[in-house]
Amino acid sequence: MQLRLAVVSALLLTIQGVDAVSSQRVASAGSKSGTGNPWFSLLTKSWALAGESEPDQTKGLDDLAKNIVELAKSGAPDETMVNAVESIRAIVHDMKAAVNDSHALAQQQINQKAKAVASCQVPPHTDSDYLDRAIIHGENSIENVMTCRAEEVPPYDAWKACEAEKARCSNTTECCAALVQPNKYCLNPGTAPSPLPFEATCEGTSRCKDEDVTTKLAFFKEKLAELDAAEKACEDSRKGCKESYDCESLKTIWETQRTWCNRNHTNFEQGYCDLATSLEAKWDSYYHCYDTNFNALYEEEYTQMAQLPGREQEWRALLRIDSLLGALTSSDATKALQACIDKKYTHEDWAHLELMYPTYDASFTPRAHCTEELQEPGTSIFSQTWYSSKSRDYGAHAFLLIPKSLSTYGCVSGISSHYCPRVSDATALLTVSKKVSPGHRSKAKHVQHPATRPTRL
Repeated sequence: MQLRLAVVSALLLTIQGVDAVSSQRVASAGSKSGTGNPWFSLLTKSWALAGESEPDQTKGLDDLAKNIVELAKSGAPDETMVNAVESIRAIVHDMKAAVNDSHALAQQQINQKAKAVASCQVPPHTDSDYLDRAIIHGENSIENVMTCRAEEVPPYDAWKACEAEKARCSNTTECCAALVQPNKYCLNPGTAPSPLPFEATCEGTSRCKDEDVTTKLAFFKEKLAELDAAEKACEDSRKGCKESYDCESLKTIWETQRTWCNRNHTNFEQGYCDLATSLEAKWDSYYHCYDTNFNALYEEEYTQMAQLPGREQEWRALLRIDSLLGALTSSDATKALQACIDKKYTHEDWAHLELMYPTYDASFTPRAHCTEELQEPGTSIFSQTWYSSKSRDYGAHAFLLIPKSLSTYGCVSGISSHYCPRVSDATALLTVSKKVSPGHRSKAKHVQHPATRPTRL
């Protein structure tokens, strides 16, 4: 608006210089008459219009048109009127140019903001070659993880075998038989049978019967044989057993190996953690760029829509004044003037002032969404994909491959943003940002001129 006023003011200064002689002559005539010349007054008001705001200009132009009609009806044209008409037509011409410049600037501002939206770079999908080269088979490759896990098997098996043998030798079923209790190789010994029930047979008598003695001897011989058999069974059950077992040293060897394997495991998974963090950051940057510029474009379109009716009304007023001025100098001024008064102006007369609103066009750049699924360490699907399904290929035990906790577990779900779906999350594709997007913003905010519709690009 300021640029427009500056241009018009400069043009008016030029016009004033060109018409200086005529104006002085009119002023002189007005001073001689003592009342002032109405055409000179009209010309002065025309010059003043260029410095007013658009709403005031529109009203002033309508008033100017009425004054021209009234003056034209008051009498025949004279030299003063002819000079004033020429000057006013020059002003109208410059004001039309200013309206066109204002329109061009408005469209330029809209286009610049639309260009800013289109300039927001959508993060590219991660190249499969990069995944294969940098993560899967990189310095911390899946081969390193699985090879280490395979090397973890022997010390683990040795420790477990030691623990199993230690447990077997310290508590065999045979050594827990009642006849051999108590026994140091039985952790939960029962109560040994007692021979005391036979004691009552001979109590209160001077001598036992031969039959009773024979029966008792047979009983104890049988029990002695059972005891010998039970002790032999206990000894047989402990064949190969040692007096003590140093399983802790074997466990330490395995734990040392496991520490290295966990480190390889963590380093491999960290590649997926870093990838997810990087992608989420890129999408966050993209959304910030898109939403910021889209909102700026939205507001610019709304502002220009609100200003457009005033610009169209100003153009209508300029057309009417230009027509009236032409009628004043025509051969049949009365007829031409009436034709001007009766003329109805429509939207077609200022169709060139239409603005193109990019967000209403089908080709407008939409707000993109991340479709790349992020793999998340620590989930069952990640373990199945990378470890369990490959364990036999490397001679590793599947149940050994997944520690209860690593620093990489939850590294993806722990990211504050959730723009990209997770492989383990079936509902992730339905999770999108709630920020403003073209498909969800309300267009009720736009105030459109009744005769105007947004034009497609």
